[in-house]
Formats: sequence, structure tokens, C-alpha cells
Amino acid sequence: MTIAVYGATGHTGKLVLAELARRDLDAVLVGRNAERLRAAGSPVRQASLDNEAQLADAFRDCSVVINCVAPFTRYGAPVIRAAIAAGVHYLDIAGEQTYIKSVFDTFAAEATDVTVIPMVNDGGFLADLLVGMLASPDAQDVVVVHRFSDVELSRGSARTALANRDLFTSGGLTFVDGQWRSGAPQKHTEMTFPGEETPVPLVKFAMPEIATIPRHLPARHVEGLAEQALSTAFTALTEDMIESFPESPGHAGTFTLLADVDGRRGVVDGADTYGITAVTVVEAAHRLITTGAKPGVLAPAQAFDPADFLDSLASRGVRTQA
Repeated sequence: MTIAVYGATGHTGKLVLAELARRDLDAVLVGRNAERLRAAGSPVRQASLDNEAQLADAFRDCSVVINCVAPFTRYGAPVIRAAIAAGVHYLDIAGEQTYIKSVFDTFAAEATDVTVIPMVNDGGFLADLLVGMLASPDAQDVVVVHRFSDVELSRGSARTALANRDLFTSGGLTFVDGQWRSGAPQKHTEMTFPGEETPVPLVKFAMPEIATIPRHLPARHVEGLAEQALSTAFTALTEDMIESFPESPGHAGTFTLLADVDGRRGVVDGADTYGITAVTVVEAAHRLITTGAKPGVLAPAQAFDPADFLDSLASRGVRTQA
């Protein structure tokens, strides 16, 4: 039951390796630079994104591939194709809305024997599960709000944000009457967070779970929102700024995810965004190995029982109120 980690030398990749070791799960490090991989751990298998046959061979005797290489809009598809060719389940930690949508659009017909789940992270993955836990089968209106505090971006996250700047500037996709639309008017302009009395002004933001929630919930309206500060931080990035970001950030930060489904609200919150991403994706990998999920490209709430998965994270400081 070996788990392949592609992108193990990055900040989150190293956290994933540490979490796998903590849980006594066998890992193999896969990537193009064998020297850097050996510095991060062992065993190592050298394989390039440019050679999908070689990449598939590196994955072939593994149970699950965890992809940590971003931006996923550039580097995600070759790893998915190689995992499918090798007959291995695939997970990634992407937060890129249009990439996640493209995974469903591109690979749904190909992933007939394996499970493919993009977006297994501290944000969209947990938000999708929260909505799945709150919603009734006839839910109509869904809004998800993200709040982050004292989070320092890693250099890799900054590169990803820059690669998707146009998406973040536009506010991303909204699901309206059976279609994903860009430029749809914002329906909700403010929200009151738990424990607070004053509503917080919100702006449209390209939240990744907007690409997954409509896969399991036929709501008429699904939108993602954030405080203005988050939108400004992402859209203000320039190429010249990238090297100023640390490879491994020193501030873990906190996150709060608020979901409102037809007036029924729930919240997931926790600390250490990168660390919780590692915990979440390793838990997902372990569940695919031990209990499985149906084949295909799946949203989080299609692959796992939402309440049970969220409850499993409580011991790691992730709180769910619903």
C-alpha cells in the first residue's frame, strides 16, 4: 500500500511526507530531480512530466498518487493521465477553480477504473464536505465564504496565484441555473460570522468548490465569496514579487469556512492551512486504500461521507459546527 508523492520537495509536499511517516504509511518520492528528492527522503523514482510513460511506470505498483506540484493549470493533467494509465488512484491539493472544473470535463470518461479527486486541501475540500453535510436533496441556494488570518503564502502558492491572476481578478465562476458562468452578478454582499454582530462586506472570489458542489447538489445558485483583503492580496501579485516569498512560510495562520445552504449555516475552522492540507490529503489517501470509493472523477462529498470525514479531523484542531 505505497503512496506516491509527486512534488515532494515543495513546502506542502514535505508536510505530506511528514504526515505519511507519522501514520506509518509507505511513501515513494517521484519527480524529475533525483538529487533534490533524495534530500527530502527515500525511496526515490525519477520521472519527468514530459514523459508520461515514464511517469506511469513510476506509479504502477502504488495504490494512490498525491500530486503536490503547482500551478496545477500547468502541471496537473500529465500526472492525472499517468495515474490513470498506471491504474492508480489520484489526489491533488489544487485550489485553482478552472483547473478543477477541467479535471471533471477532461477525465470523467477516462477514469473508469480509478478514483480521481482534485482539490483535497484545507479550503475547497472541507467546504464541499460542509455543504454536503448541510444540504437537503432539493437545496437551491448555496454560498460559501472563506476567511484567512495571518497566513503567509509560500513561494509555490504565490506562483499559483500569479498564474491564475486573471481568474481571481474576474471573481471566477458562479453556478447559475445549471451552468457555470463567469461575470454573473453577486447575489450575496455580506455575511455575519459566528460570534460576531456586524455583517462583513464580501466580494466574489474564485473559490475552488464552486466547480465541485454542483456535481452532487443540483442547486440553482452556487457562489464563492471572500473578504476584500483576500481578493486584493491575490490580485496584487506581480512576477517581481515572487522571490520575496519564503519557500516555507513561518506563519501558519487560521482559516474559517462558512457555508449557507438555503439559510442553514455551518462553519469549519482551524489553524495551519498548509499543515491541515497535508493531514487532509493523507487521510483521503488512507481512506481510498482501506475503504475505497467508486471510480471516476469525484467531488469530495461524492467520495466520502462528509460528517465522518470532518469528524476525523477534529483531533487535528479542525472544528465543525453545523
